[in-house]
Amino acid sequence: GCGYPQVSPKAYELSKALYSVCNQQSAERLPAISQLIEDSLADGSLQENEGAWLKEIVTLGQNGDWESAARETRRIMDDQVGR
Repeated sequence: GCGYPQVSPKAYELSKALYSVCNQQSAERLPAISQLIEDSLADGSLQENEGAWLKEIVTLGQNGDWESAARETRRIMDDQVGR
């Protein structure tokens, strides 16, 4: 991909949390992040496309591909700089 568009404050907050989990390779914390993503989608603070990206990253972590998961999460955050 060629980067991510601007994301909501909630998506950025969840990206930071997810990045921390991926960096620590903390599989036991992934369900909590998944729940936060679902809750944020339900209350409208997270857009559908943002939820989809974050869920894909959670899946990478669940599959043990922590490196890719951390890289994608980092890219979401980096792509927000200067917006």
